[in-house]
Amino acid sequence: MAALPAHHRRQQIQEEDATKLQFGDFAEGEALTLTEVATLLKAARQAPNVPPAPDNKVYQSTTDYVNEFSNTTMDVSDSMRTALSARHGFLNKFEIAQIMSLRPERVEVAVALIPSLERYAQGDENEAQLQSLLDDVRSMVRYGVQP
Repeated sequence: MAALPAHHRRQQIQEEDATKLQFGDFAEGEALTLTEVATLLKAARQAPNVPPAPDNKVYQSTTDYVNEFSNTTMDVSDSMRTALSARHGFLNKFEIAQIMSLRPERVEVAVALIPSLERYAQGDENEAQLQSLLDDVRSMVRYGVQP
């Protein structure tokens, strides 16, 4: 089999870069928080006519991890996702999941943790909008569903 031309190899390498919101084959996938993963795993085990959970170390380690580090309720998680998704196209689904999990206090911290958000660190109304969303997320976690 012939090797791909250099420009095709470069294109494949550049295809995945989370800092530029390029996710390659995973672009259409969902980005979930640990709380959402824990909820899905639990629901899958409780569904009728479902075989028992796999008896292997990987499944058990995954379940233990998401249960240990999921740090909110699904009500709060749903509210955060709704608030962060309200302005269509403002945030990518990956950015939404990361903000929900990391809950940065300020735009500067959010950009350090999620480099793709740098486009909103320009001192304009978009930065103010992002800061408002970060404040709302932290309030939802602190005080419950309503910011």
